[in-house]
Amino acid sequence: MDKKTAILLLVVFIDLIGFGIVIPILPLLIEDIGGGVFLVGVIIALFSLFQFLFSPILGRLSDKYGRRPILIISSLINAVSYFFIFISQSIWIIGLARIIAGIGSANISVAQAYIADTSKSHERTRKMALVGAAFGLGFIVGPLLGGVVSEKFGIGVTFLIPAILSFVNAILIYLILPESNSVLQKNIKIELFNMKVTREVMRPKNMSFLLFLFFFANLSLALIIGVFPIFAKDKFGWSEAQNGYYFGLIGAGSFVTQAFLIKLMLKKIDETQIVRLGILTFGIVMIATAIAPFGWIIFLLGIINAFGFSLINIGVQSLISLESKPEEQGIVLGVAQSFGALARVIGPLAGGIIASFNISLPYIVSGIVSIAILAWGQSYLKYMRANSKNKLK
Repeated sequence: MDKKTAILLLVVFIDLIGFGIVIPILPLLIEDIGGGVFLVGVIIALFSLFQFLFSPILGRLSDKYGRRPILIISSLINAVSYFFIFISQSIWIIGLARIIAGIGSANISVAQAYIADTSKSHERTRKMALVGAAFGLGFIVGPLLGGVVSEKFGIGVTFLIPAILSFVNAILIYLILPESNSVLQKNIKIELFNMKVTREVMRPKNMSFLLFLFFFANLSLALIIGVFPIFAKDKFGWSEAQNGYYFGLIGAGSFVTQAFLIKLMLKKIDETQIVRLGILTFGIVMIATAIAPFGWIIFLLGIINAFGFSLINIGVQSLISLESKPEEQGIVLGVAQSFGALARVIGPLAGGIIASFNISLPYIVSGIVSIAILAWGQSYLKYMRANSKNKLK
């Protein structure tokens, strides 16, 4: 592994520890201060809405000014968002903080563009998987830390940890991460809404398919991610710590899949087949989660869930990157993340409404949507398989 990749993986790992700390406790915090399942969905959707709006902007800014300065600024923005919740746990402050966090967390496309800058086409899927593995590793440590600290010291203190980590991250990027973008496009314009750019990105048939596939895959996950802590509490009596263990286990499954299994699988099958397998696995696990009678089964399904979604996530994003020109990696991956963020706006809201009828119902809907995606995408995946082989040579 080269030095640039190693440093970026460290940065991503620290960033995801902070994000992972919040996941198991935020829905319960909102519920404790008087919010219901629907309000949980609204708060999560606010985060994703601003991530949706700013992902292409940060990607475009990184094409114009470089990856490094955008990563530094976005890390500082994240630090501010977590500090707000540390000083006040009111609904309004939490909502504002998640808006700010959505802007800062729109830097995912910038990290992916950094990988694209520093890798050859035949290395890109493997390196994207390593970034995903760093996500997974951060998602092991973060939820475990968040669940335990919230029970020992209170929820407020828990948010101070990601605030400090995000600030440390900005310092690390400034001190040790070199710039990767050698083809800065100083002449491009930065606009909040630029549908022309999005239309241009979507013009190729294979790219528009991949973006819609990425949207629906994220929608399936977003339907259930916000309601899980409440689902686990109502159905199995789980606490914040047990939720932390569960999300930590998902992180472990994601890490193993993306650090080791995908590399092995690529020797036998290509990205389109990986995506197919991931969608099928994820859909089955969602339905099984809805009807699981015991908590220990949920832990087991969590590992399989991580395997399935990791395959979808890395497979689709690798194909998107491979279909993009070198000088457009930032904006194309930004548009892709924007599609994912839009799904994460709609999903929690829909999941909250569906869960108000039955807390298990979002999982059944998510499974059905996933299976429908697979059926809809068969012909496109065959088309992509035939064309992607030339791209990987």
